Amino acid sequence: MQYVALFNKEKHGFGVEFPDFPACTTFGKNLDEAVDQAHEALALYIEFYQEDGNVLPEPTSKKELLAKPEHKGKKAINVSVSDDGSDFEEFEVVMHTHLLDRIEKYCKLHGASPADFFAVAAREAINSDVFAE
Repeated sequence: MQYVALFNKEKHGFGVEFPDFPACTTFGKNLDEAVDQAHEALALYIEFYQEDGNVLPEPTSKKELLAKPEHKGKKAINVSVSDDGSDFEEFEVVMHTHLLDRIEKYCKLHGASPADFFAVAAREAINSDVFAE
């Protein structure tokens, strides 16, 4: 399924909302991060939404949403989400224990999960093109 995410330029980045799920919102420092966050936020939201016994609504079309005056000037994209919870994937990472210990300490200190840490690190590496030749 695809639901529309609306992006609103704000002072420090982009706010994201899903009109079909008003309680599902997120934010990104730039548009790329906001798109990444939109995919993750919607997948998590729908997982909990369905666990509560709710049935997914029919998606509102992008054209219909952008025609509304309150959405004037917002960027819209379709965000795909599975209805079977397969939007997240586990994978194995091998690294030296010293670095892993540092990551775990950092995460505990800042109240983050290692998965969130790696997601942020991946976005930063992609945005900075750190591995470009």
